[in-house]
Formats: sequence, structure tokens, C-alpha cells
Amino acid sequence: MEVKSTGSSRLFLTSPVENKDDLEEKLERSYQFLQGTVAGLSDKDAHEALNKALLKEKGYEEVSFGLLVTILTEPHNAAKSYRDLTLITRDGFGLIVTNLSQLVLDSEATVGVAAAGDDQERRQQRGQPGVESDEARRRRRHLPKNIMLVESLLDVFTEYKSWLEKFPLLIASVVYTYLRLIEDHHAPYLANLRQKEVNFLISVMREHFHECLVIGRDLVRLLQNVARIPEFEQLWRDILLAPKSLCPTFGGVLQLLQNRTSRRFLQSRLTPEMERKLVFLTSQVRFGNHKRYQDWFQRQYLATPESQSLRCDIIRFIVGVIHPTNELLCSDIIPRWAVIGWLLTTCTSSVAVSNAKLALFYDWLFFDSEKDNIMNIEPAILVMHHSMRSHPAVSATLLDFLCRIIANFYPPLTDKVRAGIFTSLRQILDKRVLPSLLPLFDNSKLDRELRNMVRETFKEFCNAMPLESSSKEEFNAAHSAKYEDADVADRLNNHILDNEPAFSDDEEEPGLQISTSLEDDTDDDDIPLSKVRLKEKSDKSDDSLVEGPVGRCCRSCSRRRTGRSAATWPSASLSS
Repeated sequence: MEVKSTGSSRLFLTSPVENKDDLEEKLERSYQFLQGTVAGLSDKDAHEALNKALLKEKGYEEVSFGLLVTILTEPHNAAKSYRDLTLITRDGFGLIVTNLSQLVLDSEATVGVAAAGDDQERRQQRGQPGVESDEARRRRRHLPKNIMLVESLLDVFTEYKSWLEKFPLLIASVVYTYLRLIEDHHAPYLANLRQKEVNFLISVMREHFHECLVIGRDLVRLLQNVARIPEFEQLWRDILLAPKSLCPTFGGVLQLLQNRTSRRFLQSRLTPEMERKLVFLTSQVRFGNHKRYQDWFQRQYLATPESQSLRCDIIRFIVGVIHPTNELLCSDIIPRWAVIGWLLTTCTSSVAVSNAKLALFYDWLFFDSEKDNIMNIEPAILVMHHSMRSHPAVSATLLDFLCRIIANFYPPLTDKVRAGIFTSLRQILDKRVLPSLLPLFDNSKLDRELRNMVRETFKEFCNAMPLESSSKEEFNAAHSAKYEDADVADRLNNHILDNEPAFSDDEEEPGLQISTSLEDDTDDDDIPLSKVRLKEKSDKSDDSLVEGPVGRCCRSCSRRRTGRSAATWPSASLSS
């Protein structure tokens, strides 16, 4: 059992200036401990040395991690080390799987190529669902190491299909991930890989369609993107015309479309690093300081032509996974609608823009207030609402898309789509996301043809007047929270329009001023309602918002009050 030492661990590839993290230090320390324990010993003596080492306080952990590093970095010792690891394990590889998951999620960029490749071999010997589920999240873009990972895992799933079938949720995750990857693998040099993916998915989906139903409506969205591939074209015919042939309990495409997709699947397209950056952007970054972070994210993940397709994945992630609390909604943190607006306005591909719009509105089409979440439809309406003033073209193109999608998404289900969108709009009004839709649907910045189409499509909402307002300006409110205590109107800040939130593609450096406290913040969109009410009492310009005789009386009283003050203060100053 002699293990031939090869010096220091090659598990991590780091530069001299990078600090080692805790996981790296722990694994390398365990590797060195193992080397010192069995170096130069025969198999029999090495076994005795390992048994003695296991009796120490942390002996089991250090020996296990040492063998894991050996497996991942030394192919010539991997078989023996895996055998030894199998003999000493006390928890069914639980400790190893947990740390492998952490290794995959947190240290993806620094794991050596040899370790990544050898990891596939270990998986062929003993599979663990947690590892594959985590690694599915690493697959992105066309980097050679990612292509290698995609193909290696596909080979594992194909060869050990009987093992895969034991985990229904893993089947659904694999189907979702590879369906999404096929769309990106259109380059000629990826033709062989793409065909392998198609063959694998068709086989799994036809044999285990019941397990795939758990994916929900996003399964239809992904299948639409690959519908022109002959094998999927035939699958589509069966879904639409003979659903029972796929699964006895499958009632048709409407059954899928009426089920919301779990965030588990929406997360799987993004890498852990990308996910952390998006969560940070939407939970820590304040308005005015967001441009630098968006620019960095753009350079890191969205700079190449093939990366444009990631925008729809990011939007689905923001819509379905990132659901901020009411406290966060009332802060000056950059809201979800602003991030989505930035993603839309910086997209350079017309196909990607269309897919991004569909991703944004997808939960609207079959929205059910009993099963779906208001937070899944809130970003789209707020993007249109806030864009109308500074980016009317964004609002116009989204409204146009919303009108046309009703009849064009799937003609046999036109009535269902219309009902879903109307239910979404009613929910938006009921939850006070916006007090009225009139300022959006009947806005002078929209061209006449679009306004007529919106009026014709949404008559119910264009004819309904709000119950609690005397002027149209009141409806320019930005209620970015979920419920009745949402934020109040932009009208309170008509004197500071220059500092309103804007998508970063139109900003000039230096950016917006960063507020150091809520009291100094000049954007009421993200101030708690109580704070705004205090400002409302002290803001003399608010009287001008009241129309009619009462308004004229208020303004007259205000002028008289101001005149007395101007006369009193100088005299007091002189007397002193």
C-alpha cells in the first residue's frame, strides 16, 4: 500500500500572491499528514500505520482528506487510495461528499485540471447525487474545461443510467441543465457533443417523463428553443397530440405551463460565483454606486457573443429566486427591476433580447394567484413603469411584447394566456405594486399605434379610474414593495429629477451621489413610507399638487406665511 509521494499537493492552482483559504489549507495539511504516515512503508506496515492514525482525535478526517487529495491529483495512486478510503469510511462517504461539494462550489476556478478529470473516474466508481447536482451548476460558456466537464458528466450519466434512475430529482435537474446547454452548443466543432446530448435527453425524457414534470413551465420554455431539432420535433408532436404516450398522468402542455418552476432549477444554469455576485448586487449595492459593479459583471460574464444567451437565465434567476424582504425593498439598495432593465438595454443580440423578454414575462402567461408568487411578476411591471420617464423605448417594446404574446404564444391557449396576464395585472393592483396602470397604458410617450393596441388589449385597465386620486400625477408612484405599505409617488421629488435612478448604460462618471443615510436620500422610491410622510409635511412645494379652489387657497396661505417670515427674520436680526 505504499503511496509514492509527489511533493506538494497539485489540487489547487494559485498565483504566489493569492492567500490560501481554509479548505485549501485543510486538504493540503491532510495530504502532508498522509504522506508522512505511510511514506516508505510496505502495504502491510502502511495499513498498520493508518489504523493507528485513525485512533487520533482528528485522525479519521485527516486520513480521509489525504486519500481524497491523492485520488484527485495522483492517477497512478488513485485506485489504491480509493480502495483504502472505502475500507476506512465510517459514514458512507458522507464526509467526503460534503467536502467535495464545497470544493466544487467554492474552489472551481482554482482546482487543477488533473483533479477535475480524475474526479470523473471516481464518480464512475461510486456516484453521489449531491456532487453531480452541484457540478451541474458549473457548466457555462465554451471554455475547454467546461466542455470537458459537460462531456465527462454526460458519459457518466449515459454509462450509469441505471444509477441515475434511482434519483428522480436528479433526473429532472440533468434534463433541465442539458436542455439549456444544447441551445448553446450550436458551433460546428461541438456537433458530436450536441448529438450525444440530444440522444441522451430524448432517451431519458421518453422513459422518465413523469420525473420531468416536476420542472414545470420552464421545461416548455427550454423545449421551445430546441424544437427545430428533428428528435425534439417528434417529442413535441407527442406532447401536443399524444401526451398519454409519454406518461399516463400527463394531461398535456397546459399541465406543465400551469406549474411554477422551482428555484432549484432556475439556479442550476448559473455558476456559484455568478450567483453570489447577483445576490450581492441586489442586496448590498446602493443606487449611485452600482455602475462599477454592473460594468465588472458585464466584462466578466457577458462580454462574448455566446454569453448573450445567459441574459435570459439571469433574468429567470432574478425573477424566480431573488425575492427581497420588505425591509430591503424600502431601502436604497438597487432593486431587481433596475438590474433587469440594465440587462435588457445592454443586450446586443436580437434573439437574446426576445428570449430575455419572454423570460421576464413568462410567469405572467399562466399566473394563478393561488399558486404563483406576486414577486415573480413584480419586476416586469416596475421595469415598464420606471422606464417610461427616462427610457420610454424600453417600456414601449415591453408593452408591445406583452400585447402580442397573448395571441402568438400558443394560439390554442390564447384565452388561457389572456386570463393569466389579466390575473397578473389585477394582482399588481390588489397588492398595490402600482396604484394604477393608466400612466403606463395611456402615456403620451407611446406612439399612437401602440397606445391603440394597448387600449384595445387591456380595455378593463384603461377604463378603470383609481378611487383615491384627484390628479394623474399621483399615479406616477413607484411602489416597489409587495404589499399595502409600499413606497409613495415620485411626485414628492419633482424638484430632483436629475438624480432619479437610471440604468447604468446611460450614466456618466461620476455616478449618482451615494446617500450616507436614509434621511439624506433624495429618492423617495426606496424610502419607508413613514419617512416620506414626514417629508410630505415639511415640503412646501407639495401644496402645488392640490388642484382646484382648495389648492389655490393653500398656495395663497403659503405665500402670506412666507411673506411674514421674510419680514420678521431680518428685523429680529437687526434688533439683536
